[in-house]
Parts: sequence; structure tokens; C-alpha cells
Amino acid sequence: MEFVLAAAVIVLIISFYKRYAPVSGVKCIPEDQLNHSETIVDLRPYNDPTVNRHSPFQHVPYAYLKRFYKELPKEKIHIIASDQVDLKLGIRFLKSKGYQVEKMTLLQQSQPGMVKLKKCGGY
Repeated sequence: MEFVLAAAVIVLIISFYKRYAPVSGVKCIPEDQLNHSETIVDLRPYNDPTVNRHSPFQHVPYAYLKRFYKELPKEKIHIIASDQVDLKLGIRFLKSKGYQVEKMTLLQQSQPGMVKLKKCGGY
């Protein structure tokens, strides 16, 4: 019984770490400083109102990342997401597959039609 309880606690700790612990080696960059010559991967869902349908970014929502990650070029990658959990899970997944994720941008909807950068502290 204690073994099952210990295993459950370990699984919860690992899940919490992957979702909420800061990712080392990834810089947080504001949206206005995006370098469009880089490979920019947008992890926001298709139905997110902040997604620009005509953007030059590669739009692969986190839910589809495991299926389509092989289509991404093996270059330095900049990740855009609207949720810190998707952002961190996406970065950790891509790093585990050998991609170099160097920058990230975390966006939030502030008013209808307006998007602002969330604070990067701890991200």
C-alpha cells in the first residue's frame, strides 16, 4: 500500500515539475522584438482569438505537436504560446526531440483585438 502511495506522489511531483517549473536556457522575448528570420513556432490552439491567420509563423498547436514535430526544421526555434503550461510542455517536448529552443513569447488577450506580453518573471 505504501509503495502505491509513494509511486502516486512521485508521478504527481514529476507532472507538476514538467508543467510549472521554469525552463532553463530559454529567453523570454516581447512580441515586438520578434525576428522573422528565425523559425517561429506558434503553439496556440486553432480557435484562439489571438492567432493571426496570415502570420508567417509555423502554426502547430500543442495538441498536434507530437504528430507534426518532424516537419519543423532543425534550427534554432522561437516558441509562441498563450498558456504557460502549453509553453513549458512544448519547450520540454521539443528539447527532448533534439531541437534548439532558444526564445519564447507568452501572450495573453487583454482586450478584444489587443494582445500583450505576459511578464517573463519565472518563465
